Amino acid sequence: MAKPFPTDEFDAVNAIGGRHRAKRTFGSRFVSFLRYALVTVLLAGAGITALIVISGQNKFNDVLNLNTDVVNQPQFQANGLGVTVVDGTKKDSLASGVAHKLFAAGWNVLTATNYYRLPKWSATPTPTPLVTAATGQVIGENTVIFVNSAAAKSAATTLMKTLGTYQVVESSNYADPITVVLGNDYK
Repeated sequence: MAKPFPTDEFDAVNAIGGRHRAKRTFGSRFVSFLRYALVTVLLAGAGITALIVISGQNKFNDVLNLNTDVVNQPQFQANGLGVTVVDGTKKDSLASGVAHKLFAAGWNVLTATNYYRLPKWSATPTPTPLVTAATGQVIGENTVIFVNSAAAKSAATTLMKTLGTYQVVESSNYADPITVVLGNDYK
C-alpha cells in the first residue's frame, strides 16, 4: 500500500489559487478574427502593390483614362461570310499565306489548314489521294471554291477578284459558307 506524503506548504492553502481565465465569448473571438483578416488583407495589398511598381506594369492609367474614342472595326466583305482556306497540296504555309492575303483584302477568314497533315511517325508518308464527291476530282490537283448556299456563291465570285478565277461548286461537304481548297494550279 502506498504511503501518504508528508504535509507541506501547498496543503495549507485555503483558497483556490492560480490564474483562471473565463471562457471567451463569440464577440471576442469574432473581433480577433477580424484583426487577423485585416492584417492579411493589408499585407497582401502591400505585396501586390510593391510587385506592380517593381515590375513597371502599372495599368492604373488605363483604368482611369476616360477616353471615349470609338474604335472602328473592319467591315468584312460579303456581309462577313466566313472563308476557310484548305491547302490540298503539300506546300509549306500556302494556306496561311492565302488566308493572310484574303484577310488583308477584307475577307472574314475563319481558319487556314492543311488537308494532308500526317504525323512524322506515320507508316504511310504519302496519303492516298482523296476524291471529292462534289467534283469527282482528286484533292490537290485543282483549286476549287466550295460554297454551301446561293448567297455564298455570289460572294465567291467577288472572292475570285482577289484570289483568281477558279471553279465554284455548291456543296454541303464543308460546314463553312465558303471553303477554298487550294490545288497545284494555284498561283
